[in-house]
Amino acid sequence: MNDRWKQLRNIIGASCAAVLLVIGSVMVVHPAVSELAGLAVAQTSTLWNNVRDAAAGDNLSNGIFATGLYLFNGTAFDRARGDTTNGLDVDVTRMPGGSFTPADGVANPTTIPGNETFGMMYNGSTWDRIRGSTTNGVLSEKKTVGTAFYSIKRDNIAGSSVNLAYGFTSRKISISAPLTNTDEVCVDWIGGTAVCPAANTAGDGRLAPGSSVLIDDFAGTSISVIASSGTQTVFVAAWQ
Repeated sequence: MNDRWKQLRNIIGASCAAVLLVIGSVMVVHPAVSELAGLAVAQTSTLWNNVRDAAAGDNLSNGIFATGLYLFNGTAFDRARGDTTNGLDVDVTRMPGGSFTPADGVANPTTIPGNETFGMMYNGSTWDRIRGSTTNGVLSEKKTVGTAFYSIKRDNIAGSSVNLAYGFTSRKISISAPLTNTDEVCVDWIGGTAVCPAANTAGDGRLAPGSSVLIDDFAGTSISVIASSGTQTVFVAAWQ
């Protein structure tokens, strides 16, 4: 009877030891298990927390990696330098310093400390500040209100060049030849001496009877006209 009792006691003891061994094994191999189920970080030697991602939101108290910041130096990665007093150590000699008063005609904005705070545009030679206002925002080029115009009917254009001066610099001009004309009228668009070119030869413009030309955004002060033959009529208008 005693032998059987001893055997039962040994079996129970061995079973308890096996259970403790299994429990101990689970605690020891937790990192290995976490590789299959997800990352974990140690809070203590026996307590592990699942790693949290950004979806967990703010005010987290566990599951956050304790990591070191590394920065690339152009070849390899080095630990970022700093201290508890000043925080991240920054090479101030490589940072822009000084002050900048906005101005136009800047040769090279990259040499101006703080220039990144000002909007500038290249005018083909230097950099200027972009114009604007608090009411309308960025200032774009707008057509000015008309301040002057020139209009004339000349019915005596013959074989001599006639200059028609506006008295201002135009923004738009119009010229037309009526259907009653019997030949072409030739036009020097910049106000020089008008000459009718030979056939198939480039030169001053030709207006056949019944034709017209309208030129927008054209800065000129006059045009000149001449008749190809006979006496012809032209209508000319210019606006500022």
